[in-house]
Amino acid sequence: MLKIESTKGFKKDIQRDKKSGKYSKNDFEILKKIIKQIQEEKDVESIFKRHNLTNNLKDYEAIHVKNNWVLIFKISDNTLTLVMLGTHTQVYKNKY
Repeated sequence: MLKIESTKGFKKDIQRDKKSGKYSKNDFEILKKIIKQIQEEKDVESIFKRHNLTNNLKDYEAIHVKNNWVLIFKISDNTLTLVMLGTHTQVYKNKY
């Protein structure tokens, strides 16, 4: 099982998205379920479109919690680092 770390940016993203009212309690439950599956190194359902990133983010992966709500994370040294969460525009701005 991977150890979980969250960046300061990810923690801010969670707070922003909770306050926004755009996402339901169920959406956050799905996010928790996805994180737990990644932490336990289990396969995540294909509907969430887990994929590796490229260019400046080549060491990271993305997973679509909802169509336009994306979790960016990195796995290294038995650690799952939660990096960013948000819409495509929010997470990819100035990254490429």
